Amino acid sequence: MDTKTTVIVGNALAGMVAALELARQGKKVTLVNPGGPLGGYFAGLEIDGVMFDAGLVKFELDGYLSQNSTLASYNPKLRNDVGRFMNIVHAWALQYAPLHQFDMPKMWLQNKAYDDVVLSNSYHTFSQLPFAQQSIQELQQLPAAEIHAREKSNGARYHTLDYLTASLANHGKAMHDHIIAPYLMKAQGVTADKMLARYHRVAWLPLFYPETLLASFQGKAVPLQPTVFHYPKQGAVGGICRQVKQQVLSHPNITYVQQAIQTVEKNDGGWRLQLGEGAVSGPIEGGHLVWTGAPAALLKALGKQPTMVQEIKSPIAVLFLRIKKADIRDVYTILHVLDMDKCAYRITNQTACADQQDEDMNIVVEFNQNYFKQLYGENDSDAFIVEKLLAELAAMNMIAADAQPLIAAIKRIPGGFLVPDQAARDAWEQDQQTVAALHPEIALLAMSSGFFATSLNDQVIQGLYYAETRLDAEVETVKETLPA
Repeated sequence: MDTKTTVIVGNALAGMVAALELARQGKKVTLVNPGGPLGGYFAGLEIDGVMFDAGLVKFELDGYLSQNSTLASYNPKLRNDVGRFMNIVHAWALQYAPLHQFDMPKMWLQNKAYDDVVLSNSYHTFSQLPFAQQSIQELQQLPAAEIHAREKSNGARYHTLDYLTASLANHGKAMHDHIIAPYLMKAQGVTADKMLARYHRVAWLPLFYPETLLASFQGKAVPLQPTVFHYPKQGAVGGICRQVKQQVLSHPNITYVQQAIQTVEKNDGGWRLQLGEGAVSGPIEGGHLVWTGAPAALLKALGKQPTMVQEIKSPIAVLFLRIKKADIRDVYTILHVLDMDKCAYRITNQTACADQQDEDMNIVVEFNQNYFKQLYGENDSDAFIVEKLLAELAAMNMIAADAQPLIAAIKRIPGGFLVPDQAARDAWEQDQQTVAALHPEIALLAMSSGFFATSLNDQVIQGLYYAETRLDAEVETVKETLPA
């Protein structure tokens, strides 16, 4: 049994970061990819030689200069704990590309563009919205919130509270009906009562403090700034991921195996992984095991039964466009589309985000396949979808009405979005607890680290965290064996 090698299973970015950091420490690593591109969602994709990211992919680095948290204190089970480590994410990203703070995202509401409040928290926008007076009246009459948004990170009530109840209690009905409900229906095809409030950001939606919201609707200044976002300058997140992949595949301390896993067994102080049918090599062995897939998949590999659950999944799709700059009209870095007569729920101009001065622009349009059919009928051929979505962009004056894209490609993801409801969360937690009870020594990253702790920032921190804490633990072990 090879007890010195660390075996990392999965294609997640967190696993690649961990593998590379361990290898740089001089440790032997075997990275086993059961399937999919290395980097997962963040790998991007190349279409006709052009690199695209798979929708909205960005760095959120607010306040990174003032952060001073140590990696060892990171807790992926605490929702958004990664926010304490933005300085570390920033430093990691700069190894691969300079970052560009791109222009404020916008939102499209009642045929008009406003500075965005869906994701960007542009508080100055609220007083400009057509339902501002109605929201002021509702917020003034809200009872003292027993389910105040300040409790959303770790308050006990939010463990089971649905997003509809939390939104109405903190936002009032007007804002919920005009912003929260339309976006959620267009993007995920569900109503807010189907989601746990604690995971509102999984659907890219806000949960504001009611007193802050009231002041904002009244046009008063609030001591909070809009969220800012960064993107690789003249590049893409997929380009960073590609660089990490190249470093992983070329490092002499890393062995890469692309093969399905059949079983995982603990044995002789280490681990043995039997590969699936058609494997060109024997079992994979190592002294440490890191798992980046879902805990349910790990339980199956261990020969155990995961928790049975009926998951709600939404069929997401992405249209990748490359359009001549001469055919571009209004340029938005990101546009959240709230009007229900449009199928697109988010449009990202990745060329603008990257501050590229190309003759053409890469635009990514995200939409829900079911909502497309609801608006336009059962025809879901690529040509028909492209025609309708180009017409939507033209109606919002983003492109010329007669624009002919240089690239128009669609990627469909039938189960692309897992709705974070209580059943899915409870099943995930039960599976992770079962794994921890059976084998607490298995390191759980990415999809196994925390329920929806899979953001770009989270995955960078998880990989770095594992490598650093492994090193610290080994140093302490060596100290304990030295004579006094």
